[in-house]
This record gives sequence, structure tokens and C-alpha cells, in this order.
Amino acid sequence: MITLTKLGKNVDILRPFFSRYGGVFNDLTLGTKYMWGDEFGIEYAILSGTLIMRETYNGRASFYYPMGENVNIALSAIEEYCKGTGADMVFRCLNEKQAQALSERYVGAKINNLRDWSDYIYPAEQFKTYAGKKLSGQRNHVNKFKKLYSDYKVNFITKTDIPRIKEFLKEYEKENVLDGLANDEEERVYGLLDNMQYLKQFGIFITVGGKIISLSVGEILGETLFVHVEKGLKEYVGVYPLTAQEFAKAFATDGVKNINREEDCGDEGLRVSKTQYHPSEIKPKYYLTANSSFSLITPPVEIKTERLNITDISEKDKNDYAALYRDDKVNEFYGYDYRADLGDNTPDGDYFFKFMQALKNKKEEYSFAVRLNGKMIGEIVFYNFGYFGETEIGFRFFTEYQGKGYAIESVKAAIEYAFNVGFKKIKSRHFKENARSEKLILKLGFTKTREDETHRFYELKK
Repeated sequence: MITLTKLGKNVDILRPFFSRYGGVFNDLTLGTKYMWGDEFGIEYAILSGTLIMRETYNGRASFYYPMGENVNIALSAIEEYCKGTGADMVFRCLNEKQAQALSERYVGAKINNLRDWSDYIYPAEQFKTYAGKKLSGQRNHVNKFKKLYSDYKVNFITKTDIPRIKEFLKEYEKENVLDGLANDEEERVYGLLDNMQYLKQFGIFITVGGKIISLSVGEILGETLFVHVEKGLKEYVGVYPLTAQEFAKAFATDGVKNINREEDCGDEGLRVSKTQYHPSEIKPKYYLTANSSFSLITPPVEIKTERLNITDISEKDKNDYAALYRDDKVNEFYGYDYRADLGDNTPDGDYFFKFMQALKNKKEEYSFAVRLNGKMIGEIVFYNFGYFGETEIGFRFFTEYQGKGYAIESVKAAIEYAFNVGFKKIKSRHFKENARSEKLILKLGFTKTREDETHRFYELKK
């Protein structure tokens, strides 16, 4: 299983991957990851030259699409990780092609996107000129600024400018009441400024009469110029359109075709401002939840056969369920002996019922009671749930109910139920010495796939 390491402020590990595979969303830039890596709990692993990255926001963890040449190997590792830890397998920040690929890979995948997190993309030339009727408002604001503040100056940020810029930011903070992520951003901007060279960021600041009145910082990946920071003093009319234009003039060169001005985070004022610049695309970031096949089972379950009922195990079954676990003959070939965990202690019905419920809560197993005239006579369990519509089936019956056809009748019905609700493949196994189970599995239509020293393995496809 992969081991995820906290990213912290060391983003060197991300450089080669972002340089080759980034450049689409602002989330996949060094500036964003440096500023927000700790807030979003960024973790990573590298497997077969491919970057696996996960973040946690508001208590919910999600993976990015793997970056590298061995995406399938990385996805298999993510699947194993989520299955082994019981974590939900959620992917974030997917482009349309990636979302489609994952939806085809995983049965029952659910895709959505939140408008609040979509990136605003603009043609770079548009910002350099503000040409055309649609941008006449921005053009007029720039012209008005230039008339009012003819002594303005565009300055490229150098290390010696950082103390002055921080003083400007303090003035900006006094002028603006910030909350939520906007408030959190302020301290992170200071850190970005202090590490511009390390992060390969660049920027400008505008002065009027020697006073700093605005600031813009960003980076280039591929054909896109990303704007990470843009702040200005509102008393200077037109300061924002001017700053955005000067930033584009300064850095949207040498093959830069697009400007990414990031998301609006649901802030209504930001949304109005960003849309007024007429983006060529409001690029959605798709989110995908890949539920394991466990989610295909919707309780309460009731399956009827000619003689039997198959239902969820309830508290009223606790004593019968415990008796099933404690019967050595029944469990000779079942594969689990509770004494391996508890020694010579004999637990009561509550223990086994809670044990079963805990496995269900972790989405590891789903157990059913097989009932004859309401009495529990055996158990069928689905386990080893995967993300491709697969599961494994097991069963056991009290000795006095064996040899009467109850097993094949109930297991066949359970398999039909599973295929009806969306399962694609069911696996099974038995100890080599267990001829009775072998006969039943083959009679149900399973095909043998392999064997090892102790077991024979089978599968049945829909």
C-alpha cells in the first residue's frame, strides 16, 4: 500500500510534474500549492515515476488525477489504499477527459462540479488592449486612471522591494474587511512574496507619486499565465483594470496564449468582476466519487425463494448468529476462527453482532441471514468489494440444514440479486478439501480461475 507524505512548504517534488502535466488549473501550480498546501493538507507519493497527490478540505479527502507515464499503476495504488483504509475514493480537479476516463473505469461513479471552483480563462491579447465593445468599460477605466495619475509607474518586483510591498499590504488589509478564505490568504501572500525566487514567481507593483497602490504576482506554465495575487487600493479609480493590463503586457509574451485568473470561490463580488472581463471559458473542475461495489447494496434487503427468505441480520438473530460462529463443524472450512483473535474467551451474541456491524460500517462485508420459516439457518456474505462492480461471496449453514438444497437455493438467489443491482463479477473460493463447496460452486456456474496451496478460486460474470 502506498504511503502518503505531507507536502508542507517543500514543493520541489512537484516541479517536474507540474512543468510537464500542469498548466490547466491554478490548483496545479507551484504558487497555489505553496500558499495553500498546509491549509488543504496536501499529501503525495511517487509510484513508477507518477505523482499521486491528495488533499483534505473541510474534513473530506480527495485525490488529484495522477501525473506521469503510469497512470493506471497509480490508480490501482489509489484503489488499494482506499480499500485498505476504508476511505472514500474521491477525485478532484479533473478536466472533462479525465472525468470521462474515470467514469468509464468505475461502476457507479458520480460526477459533479461546483461553479464556485471553476477557473476563469481569458485570451492573453484581450487583456493587453481591452479592445472591442465588450471591454469598453475596462478600457475607459484605464484611460481615466492615466488621466488622473499621469505620474504612475510600473515596477518589476525585486527582493529589495518586498518590505515596501508588505507595508502596502497592511494598508490594503485596513481598507478591506476580509473573511473566510480571503482572510486566510493574506498571511500566505507574505510567504509567497518571501519565496518568489524559489517558486519562480514574478510580479509588478504600480506606484503613484512613489506610493505603492497595487500589486500582481503570478507564474507561467505552458501557454498560460496564472495570476495568483492581485490587490489594489480602491481609492485609485481604475487601479484594477490597469494592473491586470500591465501584468499581461509584462508577462503574457513568448508563446503565452491564455491568462488564468483563478476561481471566485463563490464570492459574488469576485464573480461579477471576473465575468465583466468576458472570459473565453469558465473552466469546470470536475469531482468524481468512485464508490466501491458495496454501495450497490441498498438496505433493507429481502430476497425470497420458494422456501427461504434472505434478509439483513438483525438484533433478534444475535444468539443464532453467535451459535453459527461457535460451531466448529460449521466453520471447519469457513476460513475464520474467532479464537485467533480472542483466545479461549467465548464471546456472547452481542460481540458477534457488533463485529458484523463494524465490518458493514467499514464497507468490508455485508452479511445476510438465510431464514426458513423466519428462523436463521445460515449466512451468506458478500466481501472483498472492488471499484469495478466485483465482490466475493461466502456462505455457511448449520449442520442440520445442510444437504437439503438450502445452500444452492439461497446462494443462487443472492447472486441473481447482486447482478440485478449492478454487480458485474462475483468471485468465490473454497478449501481444496471441501468437496461439498466445490460441487455447489461449479453447479452455480462459476469458472475456476486459479488455485494455490490451500484454495481453489472461481468467478462468475454477469
